Amino acid sequence: MLTNQRYYDLFSEKLIQLFDDKQEIDWYICKNDAHCNNLKELESLLTFLADFDQQQDFLFLGVGNEGVVQLTNFLHETSVLTSYCWLLPLSIQSLSKSLIHEVQIELKNHPVLQSSVLADKILYDHTLTTDHGDGKLVDFLVFIRCGLVCSHDFLRMLFKNYSDATRLNQQSFNGMLDEMIRYYENDGQMIDQFGRLFEQGFLETTNGHLLSSHMKRFLGCLIQLLWSQEVNQFSFHYKNFIIWLIRLGFPVDFPEQILVSDYVEGVLNCLERGEKAALLKEVGEFDRMEQPKTEDLLATVEKYKTILKEIRG
Repeated sequence: MLTNQRYYDLFSEKLIQLFDDKQEIDWYICKNDAHCNNLKELESLLTFLADFDQQQDFLFLGVGNEGVVQLTNFLHETSVLTSYCWLLPLSIQSLSKSLIHEVQIELKNHPVLQSSVLADKILYDHTLTTDHGDGKLVDFLVFIRCGLVCSHDFLRMLFKNYSDATRLNQQSFNGMLDEMIRYYENDGQMIDQFGRLFEQGFLETTNGHLLSSHMKRFLGCLIQLLWSQEVNQFSFHYKNFIIWLIRLGFPVDFPEQILVSDYVEGVLNCLERGEKAALLKEVGEFDRMEQPKTEDLLATVEKYKTILKEIRG
């Protein structure tokens, strides 16, 4: 059983009851960090497993955040132990990661190892998820990304059903899960990667630590969307979209402590490594993978800051 410290504290007694008393359960506890699928944690996990009997069959059960589900899947695919892999993701964000074939191990927040694998079973129980506050915003971003990449109609539905923070916190996401899973089955990798290049730009800057990992991805999505609109000049009420996000409680500000030039330089560093971003033809319609031009990056970030000033008055 692999899980985060937080979920071990919350659910360990309940999870133990799911198994026969005679079954031996070994626990490996990870940090609560969403990036616990890192090289250091993998090394520690392998040390933990070193004395396990290779003649036995094992069930690896990953319970927790997106880092844990990737770590468990990677271990199952690459370990010498004969194993089955079940995942019990405890957020929509974690569920979305469970649905993607590519699992990664990171070093300093950059992927360094990758394998292609899906778990034997993915079990999602919404009664175990944290259904309020920042966790709900992070989960809602998964649905927003589905709309941006796959379906403008789906995005409109989100806007209609979750018009403000009150409705977002009061209403369950259960009715949207089937559609989200369908989008991930068809375009999971692209949905997951949307915002990634622009997120990496913050990781490369001196003051990038001022933003949480989820905030980096969130702003990365907003900047990638605006960049797509600036390049392809499609019709979309971007300012109204940002106003809606503010109403939901998302922190949309580009930090004053991060210079636009430093941020753009960070993105350019990623481009030098060969990274690209999905350019949208329209909202919900993919055009092509593209390396943004320097002048387009500068213009996009400046326009984003201008739009925020206009909204704030």
